[in-house]
Amino acid sequence: MTLVKSSPPPKAQPRKDAPINAEYQEKAKVLLRDMIGGDYAMLAEKLNAMGIEISVRGLENKISRGGFSAAFLLQCMGALDVSDFCVPQDESL
Repeated sequence: MTLVKSSPPPKAQPRKDAPINAEYQEKAKVLLRDMIGGDYAMLAEKLNAMGIEISVRGLENKISRGGFSAAFLLQCMGALDVSDFCVPQDESL
């Protein structure tokens, strides 16, 4: 019996590298910045009170990158007592 050696499967491309993700990361960043009105210290304080340890600088960095999780966005919304929002639809993003 002869074994046939098959080629390895193609390497999967991480979804986070997909171009459409950059657009939605930007929308998430704009949405969160609009919710806090630039007051990172206030949001950091509220998140820390919830048990989510983050510094003001760490929060600024996380939001500026825009690649935060949906869980983090929901935590921020909870801290800000936001229950209703609109996703930015600006085509220039």
